[in-house]
Amino acid sequence: MKIIKIPSMGAFEVNCYLIVSEAGNAVMIDCPDGAERLLAEVKKNGARLAKILLTHGHCDHIESLAEVAEKTGAEVYIHKFDAPKLTDSHGNLSEFFAAYLDGPVKHYDKAIAVSDGDIIKQDELEFKIIHTPGHTSGGVCYTTGDVMFSGDTLFRDSIGRTDMVDGNYQVLSESLKKLTEISENYRVLSGHGDETTLDREKAHNPYIGGNMFEF
Repeated sequence: MKIIKIPSMGAFEVNCYLIVSEAGNAVMIDCPDGAERLLAEVKKNGARLAKILLTHGHCDHIESLAEVAEKTGAEVYIHKFDAPKLTDSHGNLSEFFAAYLDGPVKHYDKAIAVSDGDIIKQDELEFKIIHTPGHTSGGVCYTTGDVMFSGDTLFRDSIGRTDMVDGNYQVLSESLKKLTEISENYRVLSGHGDETTLDREKAHNPYIGGNMFEF
């Protein structure tokens, strides 16, 4: 398994990752701004984009989704509670953050809806879905091997904001508790910022345990 971090760009600085199978098929985690740069990264690594896994449906994580999916034929997966956001400018926040986007976020209605515990397979790769609502109702983390892609649920020393549309701090606190019950020390690659590990966040993240103010 080869993991490539595509450098973040734009106002939101979203992390995007490519996971390439032994057969050269790539899985992309989230699909932020700059379709051409994302496609160029796939090509540079000699891969074929087979799947796009969305951690949630906010505009900064789906800005290039429609274009990339249409140009590659990649299958798109999102939790069933966030699937409506892909065709809802209010729900995906693009109407709020229009000034920070490259243009209108094109709607996409062909995504495959998934649920907690589902496993998405690509060649030898398996991605398990952990439903972690709070930042959004359909936020998820994906685990594969010893890596967790945590989206905007968990950051290094922080968490995703809960003050937009269907965010809920108490629900996110429960999701964080769910993550602390995982015994494996995953390498955590989040939707924004630097990577970390699950054990490190259990020990140092001030929001773990619900002891901090609402964010």
